Amino acid sequence: MDDVPIPSNKSVEDWSSGNNLTINRSTIENDITSNGLVQLTFYIFYANIFSLGLFGNVLVCFVVARNRQMQTVTNLFITNLALSDVLLCVLAVPFTPLYTFLGRWVFGRTLCHLVPYAQGVSVYISTLTLTSIAIDRFVVIIYPFHPRMKIEVCLGMIVGIWVIALLVTLPYGLYMHLEEPHTYCEEHWPNERFRKIFSSITSILQFVLPFFVIAFCYICVSIRLNDRAKTKLVNKTSKREEADKEKKKRTNRMLITMVTVFGISWLPLNIVNVIDDFYSPANDWTYYRLCFFMTHCLAMSSTCYNPFLYAWLNDNFRKEFKQVLPCFPKTSSSHTSRTTQGCQNNKKYNGNNTLQESLLPNETRIKISNTEDYELIVLELTTGNTSRNFEEAKVL
Repeated sequence: MDDVPIPSNKSVEDWSSGNNLTINRSTIENDITSNGLVQLTFYIFYANIFSLGLFGNVLVCFVVARNRQMQTVTNLFITNLALSDVLLCVLAVPFTPLYTFLGRWVFGRTLCHLVPYAQGVSVYISTLTLTSIAIDRFVVIIYPFHPRMKIEVCLGMIVGIWVIALLVTLPYGLYMHLEEPHTYCEEHWPNERFRKIFSSITSILQFVLPFFVIAFCYICVSIRLNDRAKTKLVNKTSKREEADKEKKKRTNRMLITMVTVFGISWLPLNIVNVIDDFYSPANDWTYYRLCFFMTHCLAMSSTCYNPFLYAWLNDNFRKEFKQVLPCFPKTSSSHTSRTTQGCQNNKKYNGNNTLQESLLPNETRIKISNTEDYELIVLELTTGNTSRNFEEAKVL
């Protein structure tokens, strides 16, 4: 029986795992993704991911761009994450199912090179930005006296992330070719060994390394917050202690959720990629493409979770969203100025919008929160004995 090439849809950044992989025509006909109802189901999933992901991430970018008070280190990282998710929504979400279900590439030679390349770039930007956010929070909480990252440094890191992503992913754009007369957009690597090495490095840099760094940072943050919860000031009432315990629990749950969502979203797709790279017969399996699309949908759904986890749960982002969304009543936006009232004296900045403790007269107690609801510092000084209790009110 004649063999015909099909797009194997290896990952979000490319559509084939080898040189002109082929499967039997009977395999194509028996593939469950050829069923119209199955394709319709996936189209609905992808349409929802596209709509929700695009809306949520564009909204994040808009509220940061319109309000200068929102342009802080953490928010700039979140905005960069939103931009990468917008890129994923525009390029990975619609093109991948359309190419596979249509059975041919109908978008031209230029897009054959550009789309896989841009998909790989967006994945790198997303994972590297998530890693940067985790490291930034780690430094702020574990080392509260360390100077906070400045805006210029943050912008430099963002530019560096884009440069790294553009360079590392370049082979995906170079080695894609439009095959005629079947109009398939396929990879043509110099040799199989180079393809496997490059694919392995990509999996490590895109998922394995970021996952372990993010997990390490948030585990350390969670441990530190628990330690601080156990060393409360003696003059706190039991009601305040209970409120603090509940706050710590919510924070820890949020940190665990961030790590879990990242792992669950991207691990299945990376497993499918590794199997595809090192076990070619997997492409002949009847349910291979079904597994790919299920894991691909799961990975793409992260573009919907990120705006919620990293923006909506942030008080200032939520207030800005309510200002621009018509479904919420308009409220005063003066909250950004109220956070610093009464703190003009006896304060010292340790960087961008993060207030660091300063020595005050004895028997003085203050509470300071920065303009992005990122860090709450409680300071109590007593005669002859200085005690500092740094508490993270809102990590997000």
